[in-house]
Amino acid sequence: MRIRTLSFIALLSASLGGVATAQDPLDEMYGRAVHHFFCGDHLTAQEVLNEVIAAGSQDPRAFFFRGLAAARNGEIDAAMADFETGAQLEIDGKKVVNVGKSLERIQGCHRLAIEKVRTHARLNSRARVLEMQRSRYDSMQQQGGAVEGGLVVPPKLGGNAPATLAPNDPFNSGMTKGQPKVVEPSADAKPAEVMPELPATPTEVDPFGGTTTEPAKPADDPFGT
Repeated sequence: MRIRTLSFIALLSASLGGVATAQDPLDEMYGRAVHHFFCGDHLTAQEVLNEVIAAGSQDPRAFFFRGLAAARNGEIDAAMADFETGAQLEIDGKKVVNVGKSLERIQGCHRLAIEKVRTHARLNSRARVLEMQRSRYDSMQQQGGAVEGGLVVPPKLGGNAPATLAPNDPFNSGMTKGQPKVVEPSADAKPAEVMPELPATPTEVDPFGGTTTEPAKPADDPFGT
């Protein structure tokens, strides 16, 4: 009974694997084209990839390998065009694949050309994103308010007029923000008292009430004169 169950599971897995393969024939054709390419049959690889791309494939690897096959066949312009299309499809991400893994066996000048195109495509994509963000910010500033999906920006005040305080503002005393208020002195206010100047203390006056005198020198002082 256990053996029959395992056999049924194995048969079911094989059937599901066959269905999955049948559902994505373009991947199967791509794999066959790559096999022809690494076997040195670049012309057949290019022809198979022509069919894959004509069928609507969005796989960037198909364009990269068709470009490589075209380069091996001496079609440099066609190769560069496929490299650029593949790099753009990789940025768009309509079909997410590991491009770097698929190109591991590709070395030399053709790999350098592909990497140069991929880097250029990434830089262009980054520049477009920054430009969109800058345009969105400018639009928000011009409208002076919120834009769908953006931040809320308060509207700008016209001119340089100071804003008036609200009537219920506890600090409202009839003035406006940014405007100094001159405080007038009251009629009943007393003038400030002026402190009298203290007389200069003579140097000869003792601060404790007497006059300073030089102490008497003892008669037996050996240092006295």
